[in-house]
Amino acid sequence: MLAVNHVSLATAVTFAGSIYLETPFFLPFIAFVVFASLLPDVDHPGSEVSNYFPFVNKLFKHRGITHSILGVGIFSGALYLLLNYNRTLSVILLVIALIGIQYLGKLISKRLNQFQNASNNFISEKQIKLAIRWFMGILDIFLIALAFLIWKERFRKEIIVLLIIGYIAHILGDYVTKDGIPLLWPIKKRDGLKLFRTGSMVESFIGFLLVVANIYLIFLFWNKFDLGSIEYWRSYIDILK
Repeated sequence: MLAVNHVSLATAVTFAGSIYLETPFFLPFIAFVVFASLLPDVDHPGSEVSNYFPFVNKLFKHRGITHSILGVGIFSGALYLLLNYNRTLSVILLVIALIGIQYLGKLISKRLNQFQNASNNFISEKQIKLAIRWFMGILDIFLIALAFLIWKERFRKEIIVLLIIGYIAHILGDYVTKDGIPLLWPIKKRDGLKLFRTGSMVESFIGFLLVVANIYLIFLFWNKFDLGSIEYWRSYIDILK
């Protein structure tokens, strides 16, 4: 599955799970879901996330341990072990947030440009650039806020859960492709539903449906947890006092 669709699937799963379980999360933390939804492809030299960790793809073959149950266990275990090292974990989470926010900005930019092309330039290029500039400015403000929130233990636990959700969502996305994944690694046999090929027209259509699903789920999330009120945001800000 392509990176952009991995992100769309992971965010849709996150919002849907939050709504179903009636458990809100701090909206800017979606940056961590974005990062984790890309992380298993760190072993692919052409992936977005491998640009930040170029040595990993030289050590592991693509769709190997990172795409397995063992990989999920190692990732989850490492995160929970780091909970006892407040300063180290906080710095790691800040780096993760920065990477997640940067890719989220790229994703929004790509989607806006696709919409511009599909609508025969209904929105001008200047308007697209202005929207992207404003969006990235808001993300930068969120990153500053995250720098304060991450130091609180409650938020670190919430972030860890979101990271694990994003990671698992990536594996599920590749599980349904024809290439499959070695779910029981080190057994190298690849399992999967084999529904479509990565980059195919079928995936493009599924990617479109995921974008629509995300828009609808964000709408439901916003209304269910009343993000338009100051109370939602105050519940996080007050904990910092």
